[in-house]
Amino acid sequence: MTSIFAIGATGLVGSHLVSKAIECSEVKELVTLTRRDYDREDKKLNKIIINNDNNQWYDIIKNSREIPIGSTFFSSFGTTRKLAGSAENFVKIDHDINYDSFQSAKENGKFTTAIIVSSMGSNKDSNFLYMKTKGQLEEDIINLKFKRTIILKPGILLGERSVSKGINNTIAEKIGSFFRGTFLNSTIGYPVYGEEVAKCAIKLSLRPINEDIDNEIIYVNSDEIIKIANN
Repeated sequence: MTSIFAIGATGLVGSHLVSKAIECSEVKELVTLTRRDYDREDKKLNKIIINNDNNQWYDIIKNSREIPIGSTFFSSFGTTRKLAGSAENFVKIDHDINYDSFQSAKENGKFTTAIIVSSMGSNKDSNFLYMKTKGQLEEDIINLKFKRTIILKPGILLGERSVSKGINNTIAEKIGSFFRGTFLNSTIGYPVYGEEVAKCAIKLSLRPINEDIDNEIIYVNSDEIIKIANN
Protein backbone atom coordinates (compact mmCIF):
# COMPACT_ATOMS: atom_id res chain seq x y z
CA MET A 1 0.00 0.00 0.00
CA THR A 2 1.09 3.55 -0.61
CA SER A 3 -0.17 7.11 -0.31
CA ILE A 4 0.69 9.80 -2.85
CA PHE A 5 0.95 13.58 -2.75
CA ALA A 6 1.13 14.93 -6.32
CA ILE A 7 1.75 18.23 -8.05
CA GLY A 8 1.21 18.67 -11.78
CA ALA A 9 -2.07 16.73 -11.61
CA THR A 10 -3.71 18.62 -14.48
CA GLY A 11 -0.99 17.90 -17.06
CA LEU A 12 -0.59 14.99 -19.46
CA VAL A 13 1.15 12.61 -17.04
CA GLY A 14 -0.38 13.99 -13.85
CA SER A 15 -3.97 13.61 -15.00
CA HIS A 16 -3.32 9.95 -15.77
CA LEU A 17 -1.63 9.52 -12.40
CA VAL A 18 -4.80 10.73 -10.69
CA SER A 19 -7.08 8.38 -12.63
CA LYS A 20 -4.76 5.38 -12.23
CA ALA A 21 -4.27 6.05 -8.51
CA ILE A 22 -8.04 6.15 -8.01
CA GLU A 23 -8.38 2.82 -9.83
CA CYS A 24 -5.51 1.18 -7.92
CA SER A 25 -6.62 -0.69 -4.80
CA GLU A 26 -3.09 -0.46 -3.39
CA VAL A 27 -3.13 3.36 -3.32
CA LYS A 28 -4.94 4.15 -0.11
CA GLU A 29 -4.69 7.92 -0.19
CA LEU A 30 -4.13 10.63 -2.80
CA VAL A 31 -3.61 14.34 -2.21
CA THR A 32 -3.16 16.72 -5.16
CA LEU A 33 -2.04 20.33 -5.11
CA THR A 34 -2.99 22.25 -8.24
CA ARG A 35 -3.42 25.78 -9.54
CA ARG A 36 -6.82 24.95 -11.01
CA ASP A 37 -9.61 22.44 -10.54
CA TYR A 38 -10.01 19.44 -12.83
CA ASP A 39 -12.65 16.87 -13.73
CA ARG A 40 -12.48 13.63 -11.82
CA GLU A 41 -14.54 10.81 -10.38
CA ASP A 42 -13.07 10.94 -6.92
CA LYS A 43 -14.50 7.90 -5.19
CA LYS A 44 -11.24 7.55 -3.33
CA LEU A 45 -9.56 10.92 -3.86
CA ASN A 46 -9.21 12.16 -0.30
CA LYS A 47 -8.20 15.74 -0.84
CA ILE A 48 -7.71 18.25 -3.64
CA ILE A 49 -5.92 21.46 -2.70
CA ILE A 50 -6.39 24.29 -5.19
CA ASN A 51 -4.05 27.25 -4.82
CA ASN A 52 -2.85 29.33 -7.76
CA ASP A 53 -0.17 31.09 -5.72
CA ASN A 54 2.92 28.91 -6.08
CA ASN A 55 4.63 30.95 -3.36
CA GLN A 56 2.30 29.31 -0.85
CA TRP A 57 2.93 25.74 -1.97
CA TYR A 58 6.02 25.34 0.18
CA ASP A 59 4.10 25.87 3.41
CA ILE A 60 1.10 23.86 2.22
CA ILE A 61 3.25 20.79 1.50
CA LYS A 62 5.46 21.18 4.54
CA ASN A 63 2.51 21.44 6.90
CA SER A 64 0.33 18.78 5.26
CA ARG A 65 -1.00 16.35 7.84
CA GLU A 66 -3.38 14.47 5.55
CA ILE A 67 -0.67 12.13 4.30
CA PRO A 68 0.71 9.24 6.41
CA ILE A 69 4.35 8.43 7.14
CA GLY A 70 6.01 6.46 4.36
CA SER A 71 4.25 8.25 1.51
CA THR A 72 5.38 9.15 -2.02
CA PHE A 73 5.83 12.70 -3.28
CA PHE A 74 5.31 12.90 -7.05
CA SER A 75 5.77 15.68 -9.58
CA SER A 76 5.12 15.95 -13.30
CA PHE A 77 4.84 19.73 -12.92
CA GLY A 78 6.48 21.66 -15.71
CA THR A 79 6.20 23.95 -18.72
CA THR A 80 8.05 25.02 -21.86
CA ARG A 81 10.10 28.11 -22.52
CA LYS A 82 7.44 29.36 -24.95
CA LEU A 83 4.59 29.00 -22.45
CA ALA A 84 6.73 30.47 -19.66
CA GLY A 85 7.46 33.55 -21.74
CA SER A 86 11.18 33.73 -21.02
CA ALA A 87 14.16 31.61 -20.03
CA GLU A 88 14.04 33.09 -16.53
CA ASN A 89 10.38 32.20 -16.04
CA PHE A 90 10.96 28.72 -17.44
CA VAL A 91 13.67 28.01 -14.87
CA LYS A 92 11.51 29.47 -12.10
CA ILE A 93 8.63 27.17 -12.99
CA ASP A 94 10.39 24.01 -14.11
CA HIS A 95 13.18 24.04 -11.54
CA ASP A 96 12.47 26.38 -8.66
CA ILE A 97 8.83 25.48 -7.95
CA ASN A 98 9.61 21.79 -8.28
CA TYR A 99 12.68 21.98 -6.07
CA ASP A 100 10.91 24.03 -3.40
CA SER A 101 8.07 21.50 -3.39
CA PHE A 102 10.40 18.52 -2.94
CA GLN A 103 12.36 20.39 -0.29
CA SER A 104 9.18 21.08 1.67
CA ALA A 105 8.15 17.43 1.27
CA LYS A 106 11.50 16.40 2.74
CA GLU A 107 11.02 18.79 5.64
CA ASN A 108 7.50 17.44 6.17
CA GLY A 109 9.13 14.17 7.22
CA LYS A 110 6.40 11.83 5.96
CA PHE A 111 7.72 11.11 2.48
CA THR A 112 10.17 8.27 1.94
CA THR A 113 9.90 8.12 -1.86
CA ALA A 114 10.35 11.04 -4.28
CA ILE A 115 9.36 10.62 -7.94
CA ILE A 116 10.12 13.28 -10.56
CA VAL A 117 9.17 13.12 -14.23
CA SER A 118 12.27 14.45 -15.98
CA SER A 119 13.28 13.91 -19.60
CA MET A 120 15.43 11.82 -21.88
CA GLY A 121 18.68 13.69 -22.48
CA SER A 122 18.55 15.73 -19.28
CA ASN A 123 22.01 16.96 -18.28
CA LYS A 124 22.96 19.85 -16.02
CA ASP A 125 25.95 20.59 -18.28
CA SER A 126 23.88 20.75 -21.45
CA ASN A 127 23.96 23.83 -23.68
CA PHE A 128 20.19 23.52 -24.13
CA LEU A 129 18.08 25.27 -21.50
CA TYR A 130 15.42 22.56 -21.24
CA MET A 131 17.88 19.68 -20.79
CA LYS A 132 20.14 21.72 -18.51
CA THR A 133 17.24 22.69 -16.24
CA LYS A 134 15.94 19.13 -16.02
CA GLY A 135 19.41 17.82 -15.23
CA GLN A 136 20.00 20.42 -12.53
CA LEU A 137 16.64 19.61 -10.94
CA GLU A 138 17.50 15.91 -10.84
CA GLU A 139 20.76 16.61 -9.03
CA ASP A 140 19.17 19.01 -6.57
CA ILE A 141 16.40 16.55 -5.66
CA ILE A 142 18.95 13.75 -5.22
CA ASN A 143 20.84 15.98 -2.79
CA LEU A 144 17.73 16.26 -0.61
CA LYS A 145 18.39 12.60 0.26
CA PHE A 146 14.98 11.00 0.39
CA LYS A 147 15.11 7.34 1.34
CA ARG A 148 14.40 6.56 -2.33
CA THR A 149 14.45 8.91 -5.34
CA ILE A 150 13.00 7.72 -8.65
CA ILE A 151 13.80 9.74 -11.76
CA LEU A 152 11.65 8.95 -14.78
CA LYS A 153 13.27 9.94 -18.08
CA PRO A 154 10.66 9.53 -20.82
CA GLY A 155 11.32 10.17 -24.49
CA ILE A 156 8.75 11.94 -26.67
CA LEU A 157 5.54 12.10 -24.64
CA LEU A 158 2.41 10.98 -26.47
CA GLY A 159 -1.23 11.52 -25.56
CA GLU A 160 -3.98 14.09 -25.62
CA ARG A 161 -3.09 17.31 -23.81
CA SER A 162 -5.53 19.83 -22.36
CA VAL A 163 -3.08 22.62 -23.25
CA SER A 164 -0.79 22.62 -26.28
CA LYS A 165 2.93 22.99 -25.57
CA GLY A 166 3.67 24.56 -28.94
CA ILE A 167 4.32 23.61 -32.55
CA ASN A 168 7.69 21.94 -31.87
CA ASN A 169 6.11 19.65 -29.30
CA THR A 170 3.23 18.88 -31.66
CA ILE A 171 5.64 17.92 -34.45
CA ALA A 172 7.63 15.71 -32.05
CA GLU A 173 4.45 13.95 -30.97
CA LYS A 174 3.46 13.24 -34.58
CA ILE A 175 6.90 11.83 -35.34
CA GLY A 176 6.84 9.76 -32.15
CA SER A 177 3.37 8.38 -32.88
CA PHE A 178 4.37 7.45 -36.43
CA PHE A 179 7.52 5.56 -35.46
CA ARG A 180 6.38 4.04 -32.17
CA GLY A 181 6.46 0.27 -32.38
CA THR A 182 8.54 0.25 -35.57
CA PHE A 183 12.18 -0.77 -36.01
CA LEU A 184 13.07 2.93 -35.62
CA ASN A 185 11.47 3.10 -32.18
CA SER A 186 14.81 3.03 -30.36
CA THR A 187 16.37 5.52 -32.77
CA ILE A 188 14.02 8.28 -31.62
CA GLY A 189 14.28 7.37 -27.94
CA TYR A 190 11.23 5.14 -27.36
CA PRO A 191 8.21 7.48 -27.49
CA VAL A 192 5.97 6.82 -24.50
CA TYR A 193 2.38 7.63 -23.62
CA GLY A 194 1.70 9.86 -20.63
CA GLU A 195 -0.54 7.11 -19.29
CA GLU A 196 2.39 4.69 -19.33
CA VAL A 197 4.58 7.11 -17.38
CA ALA A 198 1.84 7.44 -14.76
CA LYS A 199 1.35 3.68 -14.50
CA CYS A 200 5.09 3.18 -14.14
CA ALA A 201 5.28 5.77 -11.36
CA ILE A 202 2.52 4.09 -9.37
CA LYS A 203 4.00 0.62 -9.83
CA LEU A 204 7.44 1.78 -8.69
CA SER A 205 5.98 3.60 -5.68
CA LEU A 206 4.41 0.32 -4.59
CA ARG A 207 7.68 -1.61 -4.68
CA PRO A 208 9.24 -2.20 -1.24
CA ILE A 209 12.01 0.17 -0.25
CA ASN A 210 15.45 -1.35 0.22
CA GLU A 211 16.01 -0.58 3.89
CA ASP A 212 19.73 -1.31 3.57
CA ILE A 213 20.27 1.65 1.22
CA ASP A 214 19.99 5.30 2.18
CA ASN A 215 19.28 7.78 -0.59
CA GLU A 216 18.70 5.08 -3.20
CA ILE A 217 18.65 6.60 -6.69
CA ILE A 218 16.70 4.86 -9.46
CA TYR A 219 16.84 6.14 -13.04
CA VAL A 220 14.19 4.77 -15.39
CA ASN A 221 14.63 5.40 -19.11
CA SER A 222 11.82 5.46 -21.64
CA ASP A 223 12.11 1.84 -22.82
CA GLU A 224 12.03 0.63 -19.21
CA ILE A 225 9.05 2.88 -18.42
CA ILE A 226 7.13 1.16 -21.21
CA LYS A 227 8.07 -2.31 -19.97
CA ILE A 228 7.11 -1.59 -16.36
CA ALA A 229 3.84 0.04 -17.33
CA ASN A 230 2.73 -2.84 -19.54
CA ASN A 231 3.83 -5.83 -17.44
